[in-house]
Amino acid sequence: YSSKGKYKGIAPEANILSVKVLDESGNGNTSDILSTVQWIIENREVYKTRIINFSLGAIAQYRERRDPLVKAANRAIDNNFIVVAAVGNSGPMRNTILSPATSRYVISVGALDDGRTVETNDDSIAEFSSRGPTLDRVRKPDLIAPGVNIMSLSNKNLTSYTTLSGTSMSAPMVSGAAALLLNENPNYTHYDIKRKLLNACTKIKASSIEQGAGILDISRIFS
Repeated sequence: YSSKGKYKGIAPEANILSVKVLDESGNGNTSDILSTVQWIIENREVYKTRIINFSLGAIAQYRERRDPLVKAANRAIDNNFIVVAAVGNSGPMRNTILSPATSRYVISVGALDDGRTVETNDDSIAEFSSRGPTLDRVRKPDLIAPGVNIMSLSNKNLTSYTTLSGTSMSAPMVSGAAALLLNENPNYTHYDIKRKLLNACTKIKASSIEQGAGILDISRIFS
């Protein structure tokens, strides 16, 4: 709306409940994130929330069973939310997936550099995109989506736009695709949507710990 149609997101008619848990430098407390997830679960009927997008993460110091953020994300899935998380920007080193993207159940998203073209033959994994596997040897990310020079709203004023790069830009691409699937069938569970998203991916020349199932091709979801 602010760009008068010039810029359009994946699911432009979706409602967004923006919950701020980090400061302007991207820092925050795990306890704040945990309490926010619990608040979202408790208020799901008030806002009709179905998808939780984690464009944030913490260094994975614990295995899944002990990780508090993973526990919170998994609890949201158990409460019938679809949960998507950015894997982090600590690449190109291996074993750098952030929590809660380390959860084997969460839909974990890495960043693709699409070269600003529609064709995929020049696509590559963004160097900053975190690589797997996790401490539990789970292959991550699950899939990748564009995350380099993504145009979106700026927080400077209501009508300004800016470009940013990071897996925090990639994850909402996948959350938008999940919203489109829910629009098709509101009864889809997290696991239904994860399966459909992964089945709609196309591999590029990269290892599985860099791309997972590959690039999400939204056109294939409904084919």
